[in-house]
Amino acid sequence: MSFGLLSLLPSMVAIILAIVTRRVIASLGLAVVVGAALLAWKLPLAADEPQRSGIVRGAQFLWHHIYQSLFDADHISVLQFSLLLGAMIGVLEASRSMQALMRQLAARASGRRGGQTLVAGLGLGIFFDDYANTLLLGGTMRSVCDTLRISRAKLAYLVDSTAAPVAGLALVSTWVATEVSLIGEGLPPDSSVTAFELFVQSIAYRFYPIFALLLVFIIARSGRDFGPMLRAERAALEQPGATAGNSAAPNNSASPDKSAASDKSAAEDDAGLWVWFAALLPVVVCVATVAGVLVSTGLEAVADQPGERPTGLQGWGEILGNADSYQALTTAGKVGLLTALVMGFLSHPQLATLRTLLWGVVRGAWQIMPAMLVLWLAWALSSMTAEDQLNTGGYLGEVLSDRLPGVLLPTLVFLVASLVAFSTGTSWGTMALLTPLAVQLGLQMAVADSQASLLAATTGSVLAGAIFGDHCSPISDTTVLSSRACGCDHVEHVRTQMPYAALAAAVAILLGTLPAAWGLSPWLSIVAGAVVLYASVRVLGRRVEEPSR
Repeated sequence: MSFGLLSLLPSMVAIILAIVTRRVIASLGLAVVVGAALLAWKLPLAADEPQRSGIVRGAQFLWHHIYQSLFDADHISVLQFSLLLGAMIGVLEASRSMQALMRQLAARASGRRGGQTLVAGLGLGIFFDDYANTLLLGGTMRSVCDTLRISRAKLAYLVDSTAAPVAGLALVSTWVATEVSLIGEGLPPDSSVTAFELFVQSIAYRFYPIFALLLVFIIARSGRDFGPMLRAERAALEQPGATAGNSAAPNNSASPDKSAASDKSAAEDDAGLWVWFAALLPVVVCVATVAGVLVSTGLEAVADQPGERPTGLQGWGEILGNADSYQALTTAGKVGLLTALVMGFLSHPQLATLRTLLWGVVRGAWQIMPAMLVLWLAWALSSMTAEDQLNTGGYLGEVLSDRLPGVLLPTLVFLVASLVAFSTGTSWGTMALLTPLAVQLGLQMAVADSQASLLAATTGSVLAGAIFGDHCSPISDTTVLSSRACGCDHVEHVRTQMPYAALAAAVAILLGTLPAAWGLSPWLSIVAGAVVLYASVRVLGRRVEEPSR
């Protein structure tokens, strides 16, 4: 049977309540209850189903979808990988290996451009988690930026605008398993494309995070700024004793003994090249394990298929398309965590005791738990909107296919995701709310318009829009965390970052989502967007050293 307009009710309850209350978990939970009530009220009884009251039947639907969402094999793999990677990050923080490595690199920075480029480069290097990126970079690079007279507002921008974009684009991060899982929720069981394949295809269509990263390096290397950031940078340059945008002035009143002890401890942490292995080896091993398991499981699956295997890029595409991505992620998480524990203990045995490292495991995993709860409820809601239940995607596709041109779909999805993320302050919550619906709608419209790339473009747009809205939102957790970690006034950080985010988003729409919907190669869009971003900074920006006009 068809639920019609009612099929939109649970999703609209989740989105509207999340915007109004800014409580994503409560909003998702109520939406799941509404979905269960709808199914109990409208869905016909199965042939072998006994007659029950509406309340009892609704409770059964609620329990079924909640239980199935948690104990699905793929979902368990997602939870395992996310918790394991969070634990690995916690161990790296507890052993202080990553902080020591960044102190070594920071000591080599020279000049304002070199310092900004170093921060941006380190932001790319810490690709596995946006929180770890923000906390490690912000805390480590503050003194370096103060010395080079780079404002705290600029540091907060460099940190915030690399954290979520690089984690969202990376093939190995705390985001990837969640994104793959949410994409899979929107695909029908008989889909010709797997969730991991669509995830990989959508990376090139995530124009905002790509352009945000490009803009970071253009700003860093050109030495040009515009808008409120230009004023903040000039204030930092003209006042050697102050740093524009500080939430608090640097504390220079610490006792000499305490400062000397701190310097000695840092020097001991940073001694030798061993710290490079302790910080980088777990990450390298984790990434290598993902690649190895993907190839091995893909080759095993392809070997069982009849017929001649394709070669070259098409052959590799078939191998990765048939690979077991969930097995690759969980195996990599276990190997990465074990490597981090061993290297952490060997690098600083006087500091990184087994108890310290195990507490790092607990803290790192615990930081992931709120996101996992959001994901669990999103799974339950997505299963209710599936084709054999509420069929929300089918209804949307049927209604919009004749009214909404397919060329506008990626742009519309990007704008809606941006609005939801800006209003709720969470990119993860936005992805959980919108990704399954966007994938279902993209699939319907791609078939109607005979445009295969439309599905990848729509999927990339919802994930990109979530990051853009999160960047501009003053209530975003990562925005707040960036300003605090960098010692920058929070309002100053939002004011100085927003013009840069808006520029990247405008280019993402004009040269990204709109041309992509017409079938233009995303790589051409990225090249054209990079040129326009560079030209925009040249026209709009001024060197900090130039006199004001």
